[in-house]
Amino acid sequence: MKIDDLLLLAQVHRAGSLSEASRQLDLPKATLSRRLAALETSVGARLFVPGASRLTLTELGEQLAERAARHDEDIAETRQWLASREATPQGRLRVSVPSEFAMLVLAESLSRFVRRYPRVELELDTTPRRVDLFNEPYDVAVRMGPVDEPELIARQYMRLERGLYASPVYLQSRPAPQTPADLAAHDFVVLTQAKDAHKRRLQNGTQTADIALRGPLEANSIGLVLSLTRAGGGIGSFPFGMVASEVEAGTLVPVLPDWRFEPLPVYLLTASRRLMPAKTRAFIDHLFETTPDWAKGALLGLPDQAASPRPRPAP
Repeated sequence: MKIDDLLLLAQVHRAGSLSEASRQLDLPKATLSRRLAALETSVGARLFVPGASRLTLTELGEQLAERAARHDEDIAETRQWLASREATPQGRLRVSVPSEFAMLVLAESLSRFVRRYPRVELELDTTPRRVDLFNEPYDVAVRMGPVDEPELIARQYMRLERGLYASPVYLQSRPAPQTPADLAAHDFVVLTQAKDAHKRRLQNGTQTADIALRGPLEANSIGLVLSLTRAGGGIGSFPFGMVASEVEAGTLVPVLPDWRFEPLPVYLLTASRRLMPAKTRAFIDHLFETTPDWAKGALLGLPDQAASPRPRPAP
């Protein structure tokens, strides 16, 4: 017995005649008759009264048509439910994102998202490992640095312009560097992930300089590195957007403001663009709509000065 043929029986019953059902279904009358006959054969009993002057169902045919009609209504309701889900972002949205990036860059945007879409439950996972978007229940992953997984869909979200910063307290105890070579006499607050790169390259237009990040303080959290740098522990390396408020308040001062590291790309990763749920599409669109002003210039490929206010020079 084919479910589609049962649904045809329900439609014929509602229409009252084969001709009307054929018109409503846009299905040839001969095809409709053949499929109803096949349904009778699969059921093993008559569903229509033979020889009747008009379409008349047997008692079994009536009962079967009524059951099929309820099934048809359930299907229609399910389709409406799916359509509403597509139109209205809703449900649980799981996002993998580096913890400090979420705290220092995305917090405001994420809060605005849940206010904008109250039917979405946003679950943020700050697990430091790379999650598997194909085999784990994540909708989006925010990834900092190059993406080497070609099977994923990666959209560049922003490019973080990175420079050197220190607190006024630290710069009172040491002469402020005037050239990259002067950095050899200074202490750095080192991010653990960065210490493996013994040399880091600074750029100033066409000029480059390789420097070593060394110091007595090391942490595996950029948030802690920021706190230690603010407290005078040494020179730290940060994306401008993460320390813009600190620079504005004077608690951090740019060191060698004309020199910067290569921008760090940030990507939004999904497993596929096809059949993307409304909640996922809305989240990605929202992040792009609320990109911080300091990151927009870098994302559009504008000069560094257009990406952020020019930092104040070190004293």
